[in-house]
Amino acid sequence: MKVTIVTCFESNEERVAFIKEACEGRGDEVRVITSDFSHVRKTVRNNVPEGYIAVKTKPYFRNISLGRLASHRRFAKDAFDLIRKEDTDLLWIMAPANSLIKEAARYQRKYPHALIIVDIIDMWPESLPVRYDMHAFPFNLWRNVRKKHLYCADHLVSECDLYQQILKEEYSGRITTIHWAKEEKAPRQPDRLPGNGMSLAYLGSINNIIDTDAISGIISRIDEHVILHVIGDGESREAFVNELSKICEVIYYGEIRDEERKGEILSKCHAGINIYKEGLYIGLTVKCIDYFMHGLPIINNIKGDTYKMVQQNHLGINVTEDTVISAKELKQLRNENEHIYAFYQNNFSKEIFQKKCLEVIDEVMK
Repeated sequence: MKVTIVTCFESNEERVAFIKEACEGRGDEVRVITSDFSHVRKTVRNNVPEGYIAVKTKPYFRNISLGRLASHRRFAKDAFDLIRKEDTDLLWIMAPANSLIKEAARYQRKYPHALIIVDIIDMWPESLPVRYDMHAFPFNLWRNVRKKHLYCADHLVSECDLYQQILKEEYSGRITTIHWAKEEKAPRQPDRLPGNGMSLAYLGSINNIIDTDAISGIISRIDEHVILHVIGDGESREAFVNELSKICEVIYYGEIRDEERKGEILSKCHAGINIYKEGLYIGLTVKCIDYFMHGLPIINNIKGDTYKMVQQNHLGINVTEDTVISAKELKQLRNENEHIYAFYQNNFSKEIFQKKCLEVIDEVMK
């Protein structure tokens, strides 16, 4: 079988690689179409994986802009121009960009034999900060591009259960949740926890949806001295580091791709921070899985999947802006963390992810 996977974000490429490997493992021929533009760095990429087809993409410089919509629309058209040049039995489309779903619907009309799986990685524009009116232009247009064309999918995959609240109103077929996964690329590091104080981690993109004020308030109420280890980068990095430095000691490392080095840093931490602005439509973040893989409990404020996981499986503390965290309670969670690592293995490992993907493909092929 010939399989084509399409994404316009490098942040999806670990997910892409797992699907590609699973399909190739059973003898499928797989090609991947991606973008040559980095959404995070807003520059042309120099890290496109070997063998992937990189579409030349119109740059944009603001995340909330008509330029971004135009760039994604052009990418989708160009990607499907490439798809039409070769026979494809199965398309696995990662959305956003919502324009990819529209182009998939056009493709289906001309090539009805091709099977299409649409993988909803994020809900645009619903996942944007609530200060924007989702019913106003251009957000209503953005949403309707997805809503009006989801009928093309032979099977819909959602990145978390939360998204299905909306997707079930837009799509009448079968929807399967396949959470993000992380591959263990280095052995777990032995604990290097400090003898005094509280050591926390922040991991991942530092952008406009991170609630710096809430993080600052929560840390300021912890009843011990706090050291915050920050791994990541983004457009809000300078403001984030400056603000948190006012109330705790901050050690900033930048982006770290070396898993052994990342594990060394996280082994010094009692918990990981997973705090976003209120009202965002997010069910699960990749950073949570990273924390769990390293045995860290989380300080969490997002609802949906993550809230339930933390509440039901003793994986950390669900907080509000006014929560006062007991350092003793958090340290106890960290000291008894083997169940957190086991939770990762049973729910977010590469093997679990690939098994679910192949089950969806088998369902589509019936």
